[in-house]
Amino acid sequence: MRRFLTWRWCVAHLLLVVAILVMLRLGQWQWDRANSRTGGLQNYAYALQWPLFAVFAIVVYVKTMREEDRRSLGSARARLDPAESGVRREDGVRVGVSTPAVSVDPDDVETQEWNARLAALNAASARTESARGRSH
Repeated sequence: MRRFLTWRWCVAHLLLVVAILVMLRLGQWQWDRANSRTGGLQNYAYALQWPLFAVFAIVVYVKTMREEDRRSLGSARARLDPAESGVRREDGVRVGVSTPAVSVDPDDVETQEWNARLAALNAASARTESARGRSH
């Protein structure tokens, strides 16, 4: 929680409060305008719209804070040993995660055809990668 008390976040908190107060004041101004002789339905709509903008600003701000919190937790997780985190490294794969093998029903012809197609594409890709490696 202390990370949200840095000068950068304090400025952001202050800007949020100012923005909310301005939006609420604009809503009140539109409400007063709607109740005047020259006001109309459009002013009532704006009077309701400005507080909704303020709520939206709060929601976006809270989501931003949560994302920043998750990101900082993610950087702590990134310091784990790759063997502990389940991440494996292979040629041609940027990041892979170890998962248990999926069993395929032997009677499922469509899945078997799909897997054969994927295996053929993988073999073609491996041939292209090895040919590219020899040419460099």
